[in-house]
Amino acid sequence: MRIYYTTDLHGSNKCWRKFLATPSYYKADVIVIGGDITGKVIVPIIRKKRGHVEATFMGRKRKMKKEKGVESFKQVVANAGQYPLEVTEEEYERYQSDPSKLEDVFRQLIVRRVEEWVAMADERLAGLDVRCFVAAGNDDIFDVDDVLARSETIEMHDGRIVEIDGFQMFGMGYANMTPWNCPRDISEEELSDRLEEMAPHISNWDRAVLDLHAPPYDSGLDSAPELTTDMRMVLDATGQPKMVPVGSRAVREFLLKYQPLISMHGHIHEAAGIGKLGKTTILNPGSEYAEGILRGAVIDLDKEDGLINVNLVAG
Repeated sequence: MRIYYTTDLHGSNKCWRKFLATPSYYKADVIVIGGDITGKVIVPIIRKKRGHVEATFMGRKRKMKKEKGVESFKQVVANAGQYPLEVTEEEYERYQSDPSKLEDVFRQLIVRRVEEWVAMADERLAGLDVRCFVAAGNDDIFDVDDVLARSETIEMHDGRIVEIDGFQMFGMGYANMTPWNCPRDISEEELSDRLEEMAPHISNWDRAVLDLHAPPYDSGLDSAPELTTDMRMVLDATGQPKMVPVGSRAVREFLLKYQPLISMHGHIHEAAGIGKLGKTTILNPGSEYAEGILRGAVIDLDKEDGLINVNLVAG
């Protein structure tokens, strides 16, 4: 059995389309997304009274006059995981003066894109002999769960155990607390409790596949820039960001206690790698969603021999 695993697509339409092609491209029997499927940024597209359109994207101001150019720009924004929003000058000024007015709009944009993704999956995966698992991550609002649950081809495995060809897999999209207080950030104590609730239902840890969004603490898969209290990066003596472990201690303790066959992680985009924690193979494919690059892992499993191969891939 071959698993294709990826994570942290953060709303990128381009990465989602590539993900749906992985059963064919990588000959995968099971495809998995380990959380953080939604984006973080709205890009206002302002229709000016003089007839042209203005927008600022990736730090660059753009001016467009033709509708074809506007539509192409929207696709570029969506491929980078952001949400284009057409507004008049008056609407833009209202949002600027009261950003809270954007909250409902942002939620609607997030849900709408996940709905589009589900429709695309149901069309492209229909009739294929492949199982598709998607879990929400700590960044994802809870509204997306209901949308995913309505899919005809996507299976949600966050907080539940699923049987896959002689192996058991369970996912956990929650993560230890971050400075951003994301929707599914929880304390280490609660994360430990949630993991332990699942443990008795695993019949054979030598055939257990875990999809835990948060990587284990100090594992090499959780190195991120250290931040000050005002959210600025701490620099080392050479002027480079100082990297520190930010993963979950609860996840580390859980893996060392039960030693599953393999544990797949994401969350920390810049910490791609494959390693070992005791007997458990651990991995984080990393993420470059903003560039439209789909980073993932190809994992070959055998009922008798367990883990055969694991390789990080990108495309």
